[in-house]
Amino acid sequence: MALMLLLFAATAHGAPRDKSAKPQALDLDKPLPEQVELIQKQLDDGETYAEIAAADRAKVKESLARFASIINESGGSLNPEQKTQLANERNEINQILSQAAADSRLICRREAQIGSLRTTTQCKTVAERRRDAQEAQEVMRRNPSGTYNKGS
Repeated sequence: MALMLLLFAATAHGAPRDKSAKPQALDLDKPLPEQVELIQKQLDDGETYAEIAAADRAKVKESLARFASIINESGGSLNPEQKTQLANERNEINQILSQAAADSRLICRREAQIGSLRTTTQCKTVAERRRDAQEAQEVMRRNPSGTYNKGS
């Protein structure tokens, strides 16, 4: 029994899908080309940011392009306006990617099958679990009595 509890506790914690490819936050103190390449690879791998919306993916790519354009225009010395633009672009990129990484985190749980003593492992992203909960709440809102009338 204690072993089952330990097993359940170990599988209930969320973990990134690929431990080698941790979500990347844009850092102004590190070389930009390598960071942009890594972020692009993570956006395209289908796992790191699996739950990112298409509109957010486009925003990040546009911000990365503007970010690179500002760096290229500056020639190495940034004026105060360019520094502000870079900070704004970085903040937008990091905010979107942080939320997408959190939503894309895979969580596995051991769940008992209805009508059986057998358990199975159910793995879903945080966003999938949130959508399932919202859907269940909506079903309960539409049918508060919990009754099912066949044929009505």
